[in-house]
Amino acid sequence: MAPKKGSGSTKPKVASSKIKNIKESSKQKKNASEKKQLRRNNKQDDKGNGTKGKKGVPVPETPERELTEEDFAMLDENSTSLQFLAKVKPDELTKKVEKGPRPEIYDQRPSKEDDISSDEGFDSYDSDEGIDYSNDSDQEQDYELRPRSISSWNTADSNRLPIKTKEGHLHAVKEDATEAKEQDDQEEIESEDSSEEKEEERASEDDTSNVPSVEEPQIPPRQQIQLDKEELASFAQKLLEEPEESLHVFKSIFGKFQSPLITTKKLSLLTALAVFQDLIPGYRIRPLSDEEESTKLSKEVAQRWSYEQTFLKHYMRFIEILEFIFKSYPSLENDVQKSLYEVAVRCVSRLIEHVPHFNYHDKLLTLAVQQLSHKSKRNNFDMLMKSLGTILKEDNLGRVSLDCVKLLSKMFKHRNYDVLPDVYDLFLNIQILSDMELKDSSNEPTKLKKRKQDRPHLTKKARKTLKETKEIEKEMKEADAVISAEDRERFQAEVLKMVFLTYFKTLQARSKLLGNALEGLARLSRLINVEFFGDLLQVLRELVLDDNMLLAEGKPAVQTTREALLTVSTAFEITSAPGVNKLNLDLDLSIFIQRLYRLILPFSLNPDADLTYKVNRLRDPDAPTKKTVVNASTQMEMILKCYQSFFFKSKSVSPARLAAFSKRLAISSLQLPEHSTMAAIALLTRLVSRYTKLHRMFTSEEQIGDGIYQPFVEDPELCKSSTAMLYETFLLKNHYSPTISRSANGLFKVSTE
Repeated sequence: MAPKKGSGSTKPKVASSKIKNIKESSKQKKNASEKKQLRRNNKQDDKGNGTKGKKGVPVPETPERELTEEDFAMLDENSTSLQFLAKVKPDELTKKVEKGPRPEIYDQRPSKEDDISSDEGFDSYDSDEGIDYSNDSDQEQDYELRPRSISSWNTADSNRLPIKTKEGHLHAVKEDATEAKEQDDQEEIESEDSSEEKEEERASEDDTSNVPSVEEPQIPPRQQIQLDKEELASFAQKLLEEPEESLHVFKSIFGKFQSPLITTKKLSLLTALAVFQDLIPGYRIRPLSDEEESTKLSKEVAQRWSYEQTFLKHYMRFIEILEFIFKSYPSLENDVQKSLYEVAVRCVSRLIEHVPHFNYHDKLLTLAVQQLSHKSKRNNFDMLMKSLGTILKEDNLGRVSLDCVKLLSKMFKHRNYDVLPDVYDLFLNIQILSDMELKDSSNEPTKLKKRKQDRPHLTKKARKTLKETKEIEKEMKEADAVISAEDRERFQAEVLKMVFLTYFKTLQARSKLLGNALEGLARLSRLINVEFFGDLLQVLRELVLDDNMLLAEGKPAVQTTREALLTVSTAFEITSAPGVNKLNLDLDLSIFIQRLYRLILPFSLNPDADLTYKVNRLRDPDAPTKKTVVNASTQMEMILKCYQSFFFKSKSVSPARLAAFSKRLAISSLQLPEHSTMAAIALLTRLVSRYTKLHRMFTSEEQIGDGIYQPFVEDPELCKSSTAMLYETFLLKNHYSPTISRSANGLFKVSTE
């Protein structure tokens, strides 16, 4: 049926079989209300008129055709099928069939845009403007356009998981209708919001359709990390192959540090560390002055200078990144973020330890000391301690040690000497002058000048070659930079001066690091300048007299005994140094002697008296928390040093004092561990051999004395030691250790000679 054109009103477009969505024109949106009103008017007119004005379509009249025999045969065969023709009424055939008004659902349906609406050919072909749908005979269209409703779509009827009762019955749980309704409403709201967002995005895409898209598809983190590994490996390989032409690749390596992935950041730092360790030269790059930069140079020299200065800039950039990570440590929340800090600490430690000669080494030392200045140990604390200890041990010249000691001393003073004991004990790693092998030219064997007749005959060409060889060897020796003894002594003097000053300040401050300072002074006492002897002895004398300080609350007894022994042994070491007797100093050591006499018995109760840091054994759970420091002397070694200074380096010793110390040492040997007992017996053997006055202490004959021996009197002059006997020797002969038993027998034989 040919479509009839309307009176100018625009009808909505209908989807064709080829194209499902057609763009709706702006006229349809404006005249929607007019169309509805027009349909209502037409509907009322149809109801009022009824079928009076309807005109039927006349059936065309054709002349009748004569039937043939074939027609009659067909009618006979299909007589039952053609019976409906008898009931056909011609009037009903001519009746006009009209379609009802257009359903309002067409107007309610939202319009959709078509991506290919720009194709004018399809628009003109499928355009159905002006079609009158009132005469459409498609009767299925009425129910086809109605909204479908299927019971299975109802979410209120959806069952939840069944519940099993105690009796074993299963009960189905259905969702509450109100909850389902609320859920549907929420879904509708969300769908509307999403549709609005889609429309806004679609509108923005239309506005920026001419701008190319720059967004890249997101890659999974694991895949991204693998790609970053490959890129960083290629960057490192390129730098190592052609460093002078590929320094710009450092920017790409540092650019990976801006990645949001922590693993990529760590890989970037480790890659830069490995490359710098391989490319850093064995000399210090000197910065160029303004005159040198303006000087015209050869092409090779200019390229070399440019390479060195650019390399320094990238190296400084790497140090700045490490400094940024250190400063951001307080803001790190989880272990994943703190792992980046651990990698930064590893980078600083490696550079400090492996390239101490290169530029900006003082900057690296500053970063390390800042991380060690906190009261609590941060991640990789031991790694930094190991690196600083290594450079202090292996520094032959002393320049790096001086820089490190300056930073540590400044940090101790700033913290008011309230730092970790492990950090304070770094000074014990410093190399002493007597421990080094000087490589001075004076140590080389002197070569005697040969007589002319003893020289081998050389041609003119050979003499010229020999002269050139000697010049080359001389230049190589200068380039080798052999350390002279004068420079080394100068640096070592500055280092020792700062270390001793730090120790003195610690003693005056009475801080918790008192034991560490005494330990350092005892180890370096032979190197102390004579100008400091008077002040140092006065400070030590005050410490000995201050029992409240040595017996402070919270200190274990073992630690208190050790600090007191360090005080006494340091005083004896200082006074026994060569040249001290020539000085006009107050060397009254009676206070230190009395203190030593009081410490022997408490010392014998320590089961770890002979324990050193080299001995591996289980730790006593009741032992003090303070770890054994590097090169620290045991308590037995300090006792031996005190006896050595007092009884073997002194010319005159009181008999009462000698007997009192010998008796107390013999008493303590009964409780000491095996190695300390052996040392005590050896010391007694030396005393008996040197002083024959002690032989009487091995006999039980009656002796004239001033009274009975008082073992618990703390003054060696008042304990009446003249009547004491060394019967402990006979007890030690029955000791479980055969070595101690033989030593006791040897001591007894010496006393009877």
